[in-house]
Amino acid sequence: MALAELALGHAVTSVVPEGGPLIPFAIIENADGHRALNRFMDELTAAQQHARDQVRVASTAVRAAVAWDGYLTLDGQRQDAVFVEASDRGRASIVVAHRYRDVPGAAEPIGGPVMVERGGPLL
Repeated sequence: MALAELALGHAVTSVVPEGGPLIPFAIIENADGHRALNRFMDELTAAQQHARDQVRVASTAVRAAVAWDGYLTLDGQRQDAVFVEASDRGRASIVVAHRYRDVPGAAEPIGGPVMVERGGPLL
């Protein structure tokens, strides 16, 4: 899904230059391809919920993505990661992540994107 890739790329490039955490955001796309990105400044869980709430009430949206910072555990190793959940209206969502590690004054990506799970529709 192109919007998931776009959102994950934006999340990674937002974290890598200065390090984490990522400010949660939502991208909403309407039928003519116009996209709007909104960031949500709050405690992480509340900001992520605000992003999801905005997506749910976006009546003209045909697809959406929500991004946040968290931890991904792979092979028993817990690492910082940015996550994106994205879906088309009425379709199952996908959750993808990209791990990173903080280094002095910045962050560096680890590996490539990881498919985490499928979920319910965002819209």
